[in-house]
Amino acid sequence: MKNSIIMLGSAALLAGCATGGSRGGPAVDPLLARGDTPAWQLTATPARIVFAVGGGAPLVDEPNLTGTVPKNGRLQGQRIVVESRLQPCVLASGTTTQTVRVTVGDRTYEGCGGDQSKGLSLGAGSWTVLSVNGRPTPLDRPFSATFERGRLSMVLGCNRLNAPYALAGRVMSVGAVAKTRMACADASFEEAAEKALALPFDVETIGNEQLVLRNAVGTLNLARPRS
Repeated sequence: MKNSIIMLGSAALLAGCATGGSRGGPAVDPLLARGDTPAWQLTATPARIVFAVGGGAPLVDEPNLTGTVPKNGRLQGQRIVVESRLQPCVLASGTTTQTVRVTVGDRTYEGCGGDQSKGLSLGAGSWTVLSVNGRPTPLDRPFSATFERGRLSMVLGCNRLNAPYALAGRVMSVGAVAKTRMACADASFEEAAEKALALPFDVETIGNEQLVLRNAVGTLNLARPRS
């Protein structure tokens, strides 16, 4: 069966993530934050606010009607309030530049966001995708990610996904995704990863051998292949 290329619709969404959308003006960096007890993740862009607790579906997924992402201030959504302050915040992976408080209903979540104090770079070459959203990948099929000259190539059991990517601090944004279209017995890993690729990732490094790509709708765990 010949492979055909289909362009996914993440380009328009990412354009809204990287800039102020139709409002114009300079680019606005997204805010990615997370916390523990319970584990939660927030992705706030000029276009959308997405907040998830644990590995479940987003608790909040709504348009950002303000079109702004304040680094040191308050973001008022329809169902969510995000308060960020420019002061050091400590995570297991390192110290970040912002403390973040999220309020949904009568529940408040405390955590960290912003850039890590030290610079971050993605190691070029191939990585093995160990899990998608906490679900271990099978050993009988290829699951890999390759970062090379600003391009990301992924195989998640069947089809190959290719896209440009950019890294700013510890935030990785992925552009329009091109995907081969083959019939797959199990496309669930691809589908979950595609949803996650539509939002910027918080990148966490574990030594030189592991990467965690995390946002409010998905988490990918990667490791260097064993020789």
